[in-house]
Amino acid sequence: MWLLRSLIKLWDAGLKRDPRVVRYGESVERMSSQEFEEGKQWLSDTFFLIRCENDCLPNIDWVLSLAKAAVLRHGVNGLVIDPYNELDHQRPSSQTETEYVSQMLTKIKRFAQHHSCHVWFVAHPRQLHHWVGGPPNLYDISGSAHFINKCDNGIVIHRNRDPSAGPVDQVQVCVRKVRNKVSGTIGDAFLSYDRVTGEFMDIDEHPRKG
Repeated sequence: MWLLRSLIKLWDAGLKRDPRVVRYGESVERMSSQEFEEGKQWLSDTFFLIRCENDCLPNIDWVLSLAKAAVLRHGVNGLVIDPYNELDHQRPSSQTETEYVSQMLTKIKRFAQHHSCHVWFVAHPRQLHHWVGGPPNLYDISGSAHFINKCDNGIVIHRNRDPSAGPVDQVQVCVRKVRNKVSGTIGDAFLSYDRVTGEFMDIDEHPRKG
């Protein structure tokens, strides 16, 4: 949330200097300059970004090699790979996509186990030809059913975009798989998304309008 608030503050400062641009979220309380600097420092101390600065596409081996260095040098205990379709997925002609995805997910799971590091792998659903507006399931991820077969926890995040189906700021968190039953259960939760601040809140905590 610090990052989102920081970007909003920075954007708002730019709007103040340019009278031609209509201000966004004018009534929202802004952070102070001190809070902004503290937020940037917290981000710098807490997160380490892995980027490919040249024109080539990184593959999963490249990502995991740098992630291993981050674990050993900085004590990182969580890795977010986002998104799946931005990686290079070239494979031998003799290897099917299903075999490739299985091998890739095995590498990620071994990395997590060997380095005691949580890994969140973000993947998007394939184009759904008969989509009716509801949340997709884990089998809809582009690539292979191994995404649900090999994951320890499978979570679908879905935001309603149909005003006739409910509030468009409502976000549905669908827990579709939990391998270790001690850590949680399958079910749904609903959050409210504030477009101005970028915050997600429990439905009953969202300030009522009117």
